[in-house]
Amino acid sequence: MVRRRKTSAVIPARRLSQAAWLVLVAVIGVQFALWALPQTAGRAPDAARPPGVEGFLPISALMSLRLWLAGEGVHPVHPAGLAILVGVLAMSALVAKSFCSHICPVGTASEALGRLGVRLLGRTWAPPRWLDLPLRSLKYVLLALFLWVTWVALDLPGVRTFLDSPYNRVADAKMLLFFAHPSHLTVAVLGVLAVGSVLVRDLWCRYLCPYGALLGVVGRLAPFKVTRDAATCTDCGKCTKVCPARLRVHAMTRVASVECTSCQDCVAACPVKGCLAVRPPRVEPGRWRLRPALVVVLVVAVYLAAVTAFRLDGHWRGAVGRAEYARRLPEIDSPLYTHAGGLAAADPSPRPAPPAASHGAR
Repeated sequence: MVRRRKTSAVIPARRLSQAAWLVLVAVIGVQFALWALPQTAGRAPDAARPPGVEGFLPISALMSLRLWLAGEGVHPVHPAGLAILVGVLAMSALVAKSFCSHICPVGTASEALGRLGVRLLGRTWAPPRWLDLPLRSLKYVLLALFLWVTWVALDLPGVRTFLDSPYNRVADAKMLLFFAHPSHLTVAVLGVLAVGSVLVRDLWCRYLCPYGALLGVVGRLAPFKVTRDAATCTDCGKCTKVCPARLRVHAMTRVASVECTSCQDCVAACPVKGCLAVRPPRVEPGRWRLRPALVVVLVVAVYLAAVTAFRLDGHWRGAVGRAEYARRLPEIDSPLYTHAGGLAAADPSPRPAPPAASHGAR
């Protein structure tokens, strides 16, 4: 007998997780600003530096991951960035792409803007398939660029040189200044993305986020995915209607798309208990499933376990000390601290020798 249930629009535990992480990121941002901005003006900081800000340094984290996987240990500059990246990859490798819908602050903001669009306009616009497919490829182009820079363009000595470069040592402060003193172009781009996310649901996440592209690929290997029980499904289509990734969930046995973030909105919308649930492969739907709240607890626990392991091993606070920051931050606008300078220092390609002086030179 099919048991129907009252439907809910969202998984409350997921919304709670998103709100908690968004608040945490906001606190880290404020604390980091109170630490960095005074020092760029030559004053003492008003707060301690929060290592969690390194989660916003993807290039540094990807290069550190390359060294770590090559058996060279954790690089001492911005180790928290590597710890956070490993946690993100671990949770998304267990429950497909779950970081995007449970922890990511950008994903949370994108969802909020999409809901605002529905309230204001009644619905958001979904580009037609002929436009949607090429737009979705953009995030993979950006991911390929990131991976080329961090894993192909440089050899391992070059990666170490970049991570030790003056630019990378203060990359966190450079990032803050980029948003604290934005150019007109930066403001325009952010404005377009914000308005676009009101009009098109999950605009950034669906079309432009290279991290999301990476996690989608990793999520293909995840053992836990949303699975549909065809025997109890009533083909009502409510799951497909609410899916933020616009997947035809009601026609799938196992939702294995790289676009699925395991948000479980489809699970919340399904009127038949147990028909849709997060399950491992080759398990009879009626016998075993992860309850929605347990999925949230599981993915957050995996992330925290990975980060905690790095912290306990002494790889959280980096090797750049207070004295070095106090010396470097007041001169952060120097050409020494440009991204191009960091890559130039790490470039292993030979450079032409300077022309020899003429015999008549004095």
